[in-house]
Amino acid sequence: MIKVLSLFLILLAFPNFSGAASLFKYHQVLMGTVVEVTLIDESEKEAQKAALQAFQEIKRIEQLMSQWIESSDISQINRSAGKGWRKVSPQTMEVIKTAQKISELSEGGFDVTVGPLVELWRRAREKGIPPSNEGVKRSLNLVNFKELSVDSEKGVYLRKEGMSVDLGGIAKGYAVDKAFERLRNLGYKNLIINAGGDLRAGGTKFDQPWTIGIQHPRESQKNMAKVSISDEAIATSGDYEKFFIHEDKRYHHILNPKDGFPTDGCQSVTIIGKDGMTTDGFATAVFVLGPEKGYALCQKLERVECLIVDKEGNRILSPGLKARISFTP
Repeated sequence: MIKVLSLFLILLAFPNFSGAASLFKYHQVLMGTVVEVTLIDESEKEAQKAALQAFQEIKRIEQLMSQWIESSDISQINRSAGKGWRKVSPQTMEVIKTAQKISELSEGGFDVTVGPLVELWRRAREKGIPPSNEGVKRSLNLVNFKELSVDSEKGVYLRKEGMSVDLGGIAKGYAVDKAFERLRNLGYKNLIINAGGDLRAGGTKFDQPWTIGIQHPRESQKNMAKVSISDEAIATSGDYEKFFIHEDKRYHHILNPKDGFPTDGCQSVTIIGKDGMTTDGFATAVFVLGPEKGYALCQKLERVECLIVDKEGNRILSPGLKARISFTP
């Protein structure tokens, strides 16, 4: 269980005379990452109360969907693999159904049952040594989204013992969406929620679109680009987030469900769309598919823009982004 850091406030340097709106930022550690809530409000007290409600919503989703929490829906599904159906909350059902849809659209590039491979490679990262081919093969036999059944009445069923659902590629985006909805219901129009790169923005920053930095995949302290967004979500998947080097080769955490190894076609993929859940899921899917197939998938999706950096560092940009993105020299 991750201990929640103390909530703290950063008041940026904006006018703070009576009746003027100011920009406030709040942070907590949830879902294994730093979650930041940015609000524009005239009242610091009200903004802080609202941010706490957003954090509570994210924590609620974490309690449902984290494989690290024994009582979560996901842990219960995985313990029931090969044994029977497991009823889950409507929220978990919604996310799993969306994950299944993305799995199908990407032809398995994204696979919601990738859990056995994720666990195998997590242990490998801890040791700094890639797993054996035999170990990868054993885990691969337990990965197939078509072996996962969902039913509104019965719940969720993994057909093989040892299979496991992993929502690491989609649950954070969904949690951001739910927290965003909570703040919108409280009357906030101009806001950002950012959970470790899964970000959703509403409205504007003092009548201008929000400017979001996209990290350079090979220079950790530098933004590769900046993009303007308003009432949209953005997510980036990159090979620089969790990785280790063994015998001069980089092994990162984004796994190809087809061969069981980290996919090597991209350095990073950024997706912009209407909500956090789908941008989160498609960022992983496009990364795994690689530049050509990934870009082709993006072109089929409505209201989705993408920036793909291939393994050589070349950029592939969807037409709708060109007018609102600027690259750092």
